[in-house]
Amino acid sequence: MTWLINLFTQPSVGQQVVAIALTAAVGLMVGKIKVKGISLGGAGALFVGILLGHLGLRVEANVLHFIQEFGLILFVYTIGMQVGPGFIDSIRRHGLVLNILSVGIVLLGVIATLCLYFFTSMHDNVPVLIGMLCGAVTNTPSLGAANSAFAAAGVDTSLTGIGYAVAYPFGVIGIILVMLLVQLMFRQDPAKAASDYADEIAATTKEIESCSLTVDNQNLYGIMLKEIPDLISSGVVVTRLLRGEEIFTPNEKTVIEKGDKVHIVGMPEAVAAMEKIIGKRLDTPITTIPAKSTEPIQVRTVLVTNKKILGRTIGSLALAERFGVTVSRVTRSGFKFTGRLDLRIKFADKLKIVGPASGLDAVTQKLGNSLTALDHPEILPAFLGIFLGVIVGSIPFAIPGMPTPLKLGLAGGPLIVAILLSRKRKIGPLNFFMANSANLMLREFGLTLFLSCVGLNAGIKFFEVLLNGDGLYYMGLAAIITFFPLAIMAVVGHLVFKVNYLSLCGVLAGATTDPPALAFANSQADSEAVNIGYASVYPLTMLLRILSGQVLAILLLSAV
Repeated sequence: MTWLINLFTQPSVGQQVVAIALTAAVGLMVGKIKVKGISLGGAGALFVGILLGHLGLRVEANVLHFIQEFGLILFVYTIGMQVGPGFIDSIRRHGLVLNILSVGIVLLGVIATLCLYFFTSMHDNVPVLIGMLCGAVTNTPSLGAANSAFAAAGVDTSLTGIGYAVAYPFGVIGIILVMLLVQLMFRQDPAKAASDYADEIAATTKEIESCSLTVDNQNLYGIMLKEIPDLISSGVVVTRLLRGEEIFTPNEKTVIEKGDKVHIVGMPEAVAAMEKIIGKRLDTPITTIPAKSTEPIQVRTVLVTNKKILGRTIGSLALAERFGVTVSRVTRSGFKFTGRLDLRIKFADKLKIVGPASGLDAVTQKLGNSLTALDHPEILPAFLGIFLGVIVGSIPFAIPGMPTPLKLGLAGGPLIVAILLSRKRKIGPLNFFMANSANLMLREFGLTLFLSCVGLNAGIKFFEVLLNGDGLYYMGLAAIITFFPLAIMAVVGHLVFKVNYLSLCGVLAGATTDPPALAFANSQADSEAVNIGYASVYPLTMLLRILSGQVLAILLLSAV
């Protein structure tokens, strides 16, 4: 058994791999334990790391630092790849007010931290204070950014880990506590909030619609389909044309004849405009009328996985002219568009196509439609994205009043680059799409590595500070950073902006980027309000948390 003891105690590559793997594995098991429906999740690795570090499990300092930072890079990069496609759209469609509330929470947290610095003894222990800020809002990337700033200044980063760890428990509980207090104070019924949200969405959401029109406008007879005024620019797509008893899929060069009936797809305003130009709406769509045709018209949803057509417009593929097939709708990252001819195709787009069976088969083959392609992530673009992210994060920005240049760091740089690349999706031959399964795997892997290393590092001094030092005092101060910003903005959101209760819960969870709080909020009612609120504020909040942690670390260190 000597070999086994040596594996855990004697410095070697194997010993360090075993130490980190053991911490991560046990931490993930602990993180799955639920109490009243709440679990630590990935943060279990942090607390198991603290315990094992206290018991003497060690990893060589340079190795520990490298694995910690690499884990952080993987985590924030995959977050950026996930939220990037909907980053701007989520703010535009769902979130100006919600993001105002989340920014307010971030700023009040910074103000609370500064108050603790100036009016308590924390001005003598800046690393712990910044760690408390990060832990109070359960934001791991901000801890990484702050650690980078402290490491550059030669400060012991284990102290930030201690601050993070003592603040984290109430960071989770405090968010849920604020949600419950809002519910009790303002007598909110989650079920009614879910119903109100559904009614609000139904009243404001404009879904793509379709209808059939008879061509009554005599000025259209004898002209090609593409010459119908505003048809192309409006994004309306003509998916079927009924002529006599024959129905077929037209193309842009199809000449309109008297008596034709067309089926169109588009946004409500555009469809209404086409109705005025083309003719009256039919009570019975031509899609339901039995009609003679060489091949029956069918509908199919196809996944774009053929890399050769990425970046091309739907019009340039000439699907209608070559195969008699029309693209009626495109679904991308949860958003729906009409199949307008100028829309550029991206990897993993879902195209709803209409046409004869033979044409659909040919188009399906051309588009790819390979589910297995999603299971084989592109490794080269991922490494290139990380490479660019580290470079961007290393660029110094001189800001007036700052004693040292500001850098986005290993947390901010990869996050920003990932958001930009995921929105662009394709650059030259490189496809920056990342499947959800691959994204989740890398994200959880990176987070677990990071928290395991932070825990092992913090565990060396954690219990000494907690039991013999000011640990309980730190916990109380961190609770202030957690509770008051959330409580104040929750009241503002309810009384001033009249935000739906479930949406407000989503904002509270998103403003602290806290999955356990998100899980609790979702358990209150079956509604998308929570998830949409969370997703709408998450990207901007994450960026602000990373920057605020680093800026405060630099400013407060320079003031010491």
